[in-house]
Amino acid sequence: MSQSVMFYVLMLVTFSHILYSYYVRENCTKFDSTICVTCGEGTYMNQRSAQTWCHKCNICEGGPGLRVKRSCTKKSDTVCEPQEGFYCTDVKDHSCVRAQKHRDCEKGQYIKLKGTSSADTECSPCTDGTFSDGTFTQCQPHTQ
Repeated sequence: MSQSVMFYVLMLVTFSHILYSYYVRENCTKFDSTICVTCGEGTYMNQRSAQTWCHKCNICEGGPGLRVKRSCTKKSDTVCEPQEGFYCTDVKDHSCVRAQKHRDCEKGQYIKLKGTSSADTECSPCTDGTFSDGTFTQCQPHTQ
């Protein structure tokens, strides 16, 4: 086996043993092993990789209405979720990156479905002879 093929095989074996939360600081040579270092504060590595850097942790700042669901660790990125009263409008890698405030129903409408973390509030119009100020879950009959 030629030296270049042996070097390539050595690199493959070495990279398959790199642990999560580490990155390659120095690649192996014919004489030295690969040197791997743990990711620093605010960074992570979520896969075995030959990368020479760690990924930067996400910050839940995609606009108003986001909060941290799970903090960043050396092995995984931050996961964001919508705050109470908001729903997620854009998800990337299981993390909410944009949230929007739930709509308010208007007078003459009732709350058909209360908003959730993944869906907006649904409003429906009241039928004749009933009313709602927009905060009711059912329209109320007019009193005579």
